Amino acid sequence: MAYSPRFSYTGSIVQAAEEVGAYRTVVSVLPLPLAVERRLRHDARVRVAHNSTWIENRTLTLEEAEHVIADKALADPTRSKAGAAEEVRNYFQALEYVDQCAGSVCDEEFIRRLHALIMRGSSPGRPREQSEYRRHTVTVGHFAYVPPAWEDVPRLISDLCAWAQGPGLGLPRWIFAAILAYQFVTIHPFHDGNGRTCRALATWAMRGPNEERAVDPVGLLNVEEFYVANLEGYYDALQMGLHWNYYHSNEKGSRSDPDLSQWIEYFSEMLAQSARQVRQTVVEQFRAVNSDVLADPIASYPRTFRRLLVRIPDPSIPFGPGEVAACLHVSDRTARTWLKNWHQQKLIQPAGTATKRVHVWSLAPDVAVHIGAERQQG
Repeated sequence: MAYSPRFSYTGSIVQAAEEVGAYRTVVSVLPLPLAVERRLRHDARVRVAHNSTWIENRTLTLEEAEHVIADKALADPTRSKAGAAEEVRNYFQALEYVDQCAGSVCDEEFIRRLHALIMRGSSPGRPREQSEYRRHTVTVGHFAYVPPAWEDVPRLISDLCAWAQGPGLGLPRWIFAAILAYQFVTIHPFHDGNGRTCRALATWAMRGPNEERAVDPVGLLNVEEFYVANLEGYYDALQMGLHWNYYHSNEKGSRSDPDLSQWIEYFSEMLAQSARQVRQTVVEQFRAVNSDVLADPIASYPRTFRRLLVRIPDPSIPFGPGEVAACLHVSDRTARTWLKNWHQQKLIQPAGTATKRVHVWSLAPDVAVHIGAERQQG
C-alpha cells in the first residue's frame, strides 16, 4: 500500500510559514559582504553538526566540535571523545553532501550514501559507499520503541521514496521535511545512526528542490539547536504518545499510520524559532557593515550571481553551466540563461580560446579584483 501521511494544518504550522517567508525575504534582499555570509554559513554548519550529534552522544562541547572540524587536536583525547569527534567530522562532511544534492530526488541510493557518510569509520574494514539496511530486529533505547521487522524495511523505504518523489513534492517544503524525517526514523532502516540521518534528511529537504521553493536556500538555519534545548520535548514529539510497537495501536492511534499533526506542529515551531533567530542575526550583521556594503560594488551584483560567488569553491577557476547548475540547484537551461545575462552585465567573460559558442567562463577582471579583496578581508 502506498505511503500516504495524514495531518491537519494548525496555527503553529501557519505561523511557521510566516516566519520562513520573513527569513527568506531578509536573506534575499539584505546583501552581506561575501566574507560575512561565508562565515555565517560555516558557523551554522558547525553548529548543526555539533547539535545533531550531541543529541545522542552528548560528549563534545561546541568549542571542541569546532576544533575537530578545523582538524585541531582535542585537549582531552579520551576514547569516548575520539568517537564523538569522528561523528562530528562525519556529520559536517555529510552536510556538504546534502548541499551538493539539494536539487536531487530522494531515492534509496541517496539515503544509503548519506547514511554511509554519517557512519564512516564506525565499523572495521573499508568504508562503504552505501550502507546496507539492517538484517535483524532492533529496539530504540530513548523511548523503548520497536521499529518494523527488518523484512519490511525495503518495502517501507521504497514506499517513502515514492512518496518523496511524487505526492510529497506538492507540500510546503518544511512540511515535506518534517514528514520525511519522521517516517524515516520510524522505519529505522539501519542498525545505528538513524536519528542523525533523519535530521540530515530534513536539512536536505529544506535546501531544495530549488532556490525558489527552498525553506533555507542560504544554509543558515539550525533547527537542531532548539531540539537540544529541550530533548524531552523532542522525543515526546517524535513518540506522540503512540504505542511502543510499530505494529500496534493505542488510544492515540496506530504507530504505522498515525496522524502526524502533533509532530509537524512541533517541527514547525522549532523551525519558526530558528528562522526568527537567524533573521535577527542577518539584520544585525547588515547594520554592522552597512556603510561598507553601500560602498561595495559587490552589493549591486544580481542576487543569483552573489549566490554563485558565495557557493562556488574557487571563483578563480573557470566554470560552465554544469558548475552553476550544481552550485545553485537549477537546471542547465536556467544556468545558461543566467550566464548569458551575467556576460551582458560584464560580470563574466569567456575563458580560454575565443570561439563562436562559449562553454566555459571566468570572472571579469573588475569582479575578480573585488572578490580577491573580499577573501583577503575574510
